[in-house]
Amino acid sequence: MNTQLIRSILPSALAASLAFCSMASMAQTTTSSALVGKNDWLFTRYEFATPDDASDTQASIQSFSKINKAFEQKGIALALVIVPSKITIHSEQLPDTHTLDTYTTGKYASAVTSLQAAGVRVVDLKQPFLASPHRTSDTPLFLRLDTHWSHTGSFLAAETIKAEIEKTPALKTALAATPPEKYTLTWNSAKKAVRTRDLVKLLPQGSPVYPPETVLQFKVDRVSESKVGLTDDVNNTQITVIGSSYSNKNTGYPDALRYTLQRNVLDISIPVDQGPWVGMEAYLSDDAFKTHPPKLIIWEIPERELRSPPSYKFRDTRYIIDNQEWFSRVSALLK
Repeated sequence: MNTQLIRSILPSALAASLAFCSMASMAQTTTSSALVGKNDWLFTRYEFATPDDASDTQASIQSFSKINKAFEQKGIALALVIVPSKITIHSEQLPDTHTLDTYTTGKYASAVTSLQAAGVRVVDLKQPFLASPHRTSDTPLFLRLDTHWSHTGSFLAAETIKAEIEKTPALKTALAATPPEKYTLTWNSAKKAVRTRDLVKLLPQGSPVYPPETVLQFKVDRVSESKVGLTDDVNNTQITVIGSSYSNKNTGYPDALRYTLQRNVLDISIPVDQGPWVGMEAYLSDDAFKTHPPKLIIWEIPERELRSPPSYKFRDTRYIIDNQEWFSRVSALLK
């Protein structure tokens, strides 16, 4: 087992959520600096796609397709969740100088179509997000000063994932094979000020001061505590929720899935500079996976990271790996 690698992703098999990633690496390039929109909304330029991304995006799609087949051979169902870019969901808040081009608006649907054609079970969040009445309400789907989704957005994502599982036989069968748990959900009666604001940190010196954003949040509770020990409880968890900082517990996403699925989940959040590939390899290398492989993996990736295959050259050099070598390593872990 790659102990050093797995510890960098999972503090332990029992505590798998990491802190929100900082976006310091994005701040180093002009193309990924913050963009000031209307009504004090902030965005990242990195979400604007270009045709130059096409080959890297196709490499990512091929990698997802290959590992999906490897999971199937292992008897594990995979649901790939693509988080739509904030600039497409809240495009009305973009500055007039930055309108969405055809390539950026069409990339999500194009990727979903290609992945589905390759046999990957994709949860399409974009259309439900665009159709949600919350999108233009005072409880929007993304945070105004941050790249991440709000509790409202993460809950809609969880509801959409549950609906996709219910209508997809392989995913529905996998969910039915996992032990149910009873969870309750309570929305707060009032908004709460939060200090989640990674985009504010990318603004140049002398920019206006933004007060903390207020958002509506929820709380999820398990109805009864497990009667087994903590280790046994984790070992009995047969759904893994893995992804970027959108999957961090602070977004509410793992708890929203616990509630909508009425199942406990192992939640793993990976810093964006490492990319999705390093985290998945680390998880598959860990004894928690080897001794108790899940029935279902829900793998979340932001739309903007579709351009970042294992060999993506703009990632931290420690986490760059040849695409085929990455697949060879993870497929060997699934034997």
